[in-house]
Amino acid sequence: MANRYWVTAGTGNWNSTTNWSTASGGASGASVPSTSDAAIFDASSGAGTATLDISPTVQTLTMTGFTGTLAFGTNTISLNSTGTVFTGATTMTVTGTPLIILTNNSATARTISPTAVTEANSISFNITAGTGGLTLTAGAYRNLDFTDGVNPTGYAGAVGNSAITIYGNFKASTGMTRTAGTGTYTFAATSGTKTINTAAVTFDNPFTFNGVGGNWQLQAALTSGSGRACALTNGTLDLNNFTFEIGSFASTSSTARTLAFGTTGNLNLTATTGTPFNGPASSQIGFVTTGNAQVNITGNGTTTRNINPGNELAITGFISFTISAGSDTISGTAGMTFNNLTFTSGFTGTFSNIARSIAGNLTLNTNTQLAAGTAILKFRGTGSQTITTSSRTLDFPLTFEAVGGTYAFQDALTQGSTRAFTITDGTVQLKAGVTSTVGSLTTSSTTQKFLQSTLAGTQATLSQVTGTVSVGYLTIKDINATGGATFNAYTVNSNVNAGNNLGWDFFAQLGKTIFTRRKEKRVLI
Repeated sequence: MANRYWVTAGTGNWNSTTNWSTASGGASGASVPSTSDAAIFDASSGAGTATLDISPTVQTLTMTGFTGTLAFGTNTISLNSTGTVFTGATTMTVTGTPLIILTNNSATARTISPTAVTEANSISFNITAGTGGLTLTAGAYRNLDFTDGVNPTGYAGAVGNSAITIYGNFKASTGMTRTAGTGTYTFAATSGTKTINTAAVTFDNPFTFNGVGGNWQLQAALTSGSGRACALTNGTLDLNNFTFEIGSFASTSSTARTLAFGTTGNLNLTATTGTPFNGPASSQIGFVTTGNAQVNITGNGTTTRNINPGNELAITGFISFTISAGSDTISGTAGMTFNNLTFTSGFTGTFSNIARSIAGNLTLNTNTQLAAGTAILKFRGTGSQTITTSSRTLDFPLTFEAVGGTYAFQDALTQGSTRAFTITDGTVQLKAGVTSTVGSLTTSSTTQKFLQSTLAGTQATLSQVTGTVSVGYLTIKDINATGGATFNAYTVNSNVNAGNNLGWDFFAQLGKTIFTRRKEKRVLI
């Protein structure tokens, strides 16, 4: 292998002997580097522009110390050797569509060392063949493509564990592997839509998406390890209806960022400890979710895991969570809001008592343990929500607060005897034909509210109100009930009387006279 040094101080074409020498800073006139040569640009190569007027093939390319410009145009450079085949430089610039192709088809290891260059000066690499290990040293890459350009196959070796920055597209080959480790892949494009195609290869490493204005779209499922983290700091991560499986996910910056799920996309979080999902606090605005936002907590935790779906002041588009494994305690930061919250039978741990809100459905299972406490669980959805208790005692306060919201219990409600059951707005439907128990019943605000049965013509039984009753602007009725009369701020349906399930004993604590169409009942306290 012979060395060929670029020695033109000004602008020159690659395919010209007037620009090449056999020594650094030496006399020109050497042959243009060929398939058996190394092409070298260094500090003695000047600050001019080297223009690719052909698509050359050389063994290796070294740019250390070069302060000029490598102008690709639409041409490419192919490297057919092993060892360190490319070394970049922070002092150089590139123009055109910079692409370097690694074509060696052997089992010998290779290294690409681009250095930490900017997005504008990053170069794309296409590794089309070979089974030897590939080291991508820390630095910036534009597109990374491991296929042969025609088939999903190509490079079939192991990519080493290193932290790299990718400004373009990422495309894996079906025959490659990625060595597990802590080296983070950072996607940092600042414009356009960049694609990520894993070809079903597991990339057991952390991920960061951090490019203002960047948009990254999955083209296949992305799978990482349970000990790996993903951070969305800037830009848009589009799952594009695919599954992204990783240990934990966080988006806690204060910049504009979007997590797009599509119709069937979801996050599977497999961490067994720590914080599998960490959404923004109230001061960390700018987090948006689109599509059917679904996060599955699947790790088999045994101690404590925190789930922070995001504060309502900082997030646009609430996220649904399903917890399907673990015997630990699911906790988190107070003030966070879920969309749907589901505990399947695979989770046998405890749901802690901290202040939370639910904008969708709540589904418990008989294996779920619920911690008692004074923190309020608020239901704030504006549409139709369901609540399935699975015979679990909800020994904490409950508040229903959205105008237009309908909250329908799918089975009996059993609340702790010292806990408040508060209706601020909306309609609460108790399950018909079963007995529900609450602590103290309170209705606040001056808007009309409803407490009713879930089935027309069938009443629910509210067997116990152990605390105080303070109701204002409350209508208590069956779904199919009509009529009613009012007294001051209190409204009851005409079929509420001593012979019905919601009888006079329930209203005795009001200390008021209750009127119905059929009769007057005066309650003496």
